[in-house]
Amino acid sequence: MQPCTMRIVFLLSRIEQSGVTTHTIDLARGLIDMGHQVCLITGGKILDGTNRVDDFYREFEDMGVTIKEFDTPRGSILKKTYLSITSILKVIKDIKAYTPDVVHSQSPYMTFIPWLMGIKYTTTLHILYLKKNFKFKNPTHLIAISQESYEFSKKTFGILDKNISLIHHGVSSRYAETIDDTEKIALKNKLGIPGEKLVIGFAGSISLRKGSDILTAALSEIKKEVRDKIKFVFLGGVQGSEEYLWLKKLVKEAQIEDIFIYVPFEDPKPFYDIFDIFVLPSRMESFPLVTLEAMMSQCCPIRSNTEGAYEQIDHGVNGMLFENENVQELTETLNELIQNSDLRKRLGTAAKQKALEEFTIPVMTNKTLQVYEKIRLN
Repeated sequence: MQPCTMRIVFLLSRIEQSGVTTHTIDLARGLIDMGHQVCLITGGKILDGTNRVDDFYREFEDMGVTIKEFDTPRGSILKKTYLSITSILKVIKDIKAYTPDVVHSQSPYMTFIPWLMGIKYTTTLHILYLKKNFKFKNPTHLIAISQESYEFSKKTFGILDKNISLIHHGVSSRYAETIDDTEKIALKNKLGIPGEKLVIGFAGSISLRKGSDILTAALSEIKKEVRDKIKFVFLGGVQGSEEYLWLKKLVKEAQIEDIFIYVPFEDPKPFYDIFDIFVLPSRMESFPLVTLEAMMSQCCPIRSNTEGAYEQIDHGVNGMLFENENVQELTETLNELIQNSDLRKRLGTAAKQKALEEFTIPVMTNKTLQVYEKIRLN
């Protein structure tokens, strides 16, 4: 039986270039497609954000999400204190004015607001380095996105099994629709990639957490005769930033300038369509959307065996896993997949099939609605 139409409030501290924002957009789209109404209460776009952040804001607007913004506290201690109080009061006022059926705090550190109001609410645990503090309050029901976040919720916050649901992220089906060959050739030409080269890619931020140094070290160890067959595309970060300069130094030290192509972050969709292999060498994760996007795009995925890995990838069936921070193992995996086109294509095909079966927006949305039914206010 289809549940009645709901009015849902999302609490999101800021709109930024992150998996949390992307997930919020995807869930909002799934809910609206099913006839529900969504209001986003947020601190607005992050300062000094990229054009992609502007795109995210427009996506919320274009799908019909009601957006209410509050001032993010900044400045002197006195000013931050004043803005904190006025912003909290504004968020409470906006929640009451919208008369929601459900309050869903996508930002766990905003859970104290519905707690102050004395109403039921849920939150999604996106990260595993969340610390106990006065801003996080145990929700009526928590959404964990991986088995690790499920166990973390129990161990760190003492939340009972009956009050946790495990719901994997889902991604847009647009990733399953490949761009045509003309567009692929045009993109490769723009990037300076010869047609015969195999393309390996990464999408995400430049950081130790994402394993940027692990990646460059592994690429430097690929056998020369194998390396001559490839180009590597790093999609992410902001050109000219401190992180970019660090990455540039890593590339130079690894002596891989001849194969390494840097692209500041933009919509990854067309890039997945030219990637033969996708690599995610993160030291720490939650349930990374980029892996799901790459899988749905039929890339052959490789990722470290950090959080969410074994739920996303069945090693040797629909992708490859390597031990976290093990550069040699990553290098060996790359060497094998670059040279074995049959294995690479088989894993890519199986990855797309799994993503379409388990990691779609409708699957995620239906499971989330089951949680909403448990905590609805009206």
